[in-house]
Amino acid sequence: MKESEKVKVHIELGDAKANFEGDVNQVFELTVRFLTQICPNLKILQRLIYTPDITKLAEKIEGIIEISPEGPIMPSSLDIPTRDAVCLVLLGAYLGKTLGVLSKDSISSRDLARITGKARKTVSNEMPRLISEGVVEREHLKENIVSQP
Repeated sequence: MKESEKVKVHIELGDAKANFEGDVNQVFELTVRFLTQICPNLKILQRLIYTPDITKLAEKIEGIIEISPEGPIMPSSLDIPTRDAVCLVLLGAYLGKTLGVLSKDSISSRDLARITGKARKTVSNEMPRLISEGVVEREHLKENIVSQP
């Protein structure tokens, strides 16, 4: 999302009204805070549902993965196991899509091998384990792999 793009939200629930404007993360946080104040049951629900903190995730992978309009980029000097490399690249794709840099958050196994610098067979052998553990899921129509944040 461009810096000049802002989200505007107007909420009315009974007599309670609120207007929020700013970047998507700020507006989301303010909206949730407002709704949990007027609907206490939402506070319980909020504690039960995992919502990834996009800002913290992006900060943690800074310097490890870069996100370009063409997709995630991993430095060739990074020597990590295939499993970790695949997860980092998929996290980069997820963040890229969430932040509006990429149009999709899925990556083919061929592209995963290219980006990670690992052999395609090695990447393909790792995928069933990651899928069975629920870390990633297969997109059947496109044969792409997507991350589960």
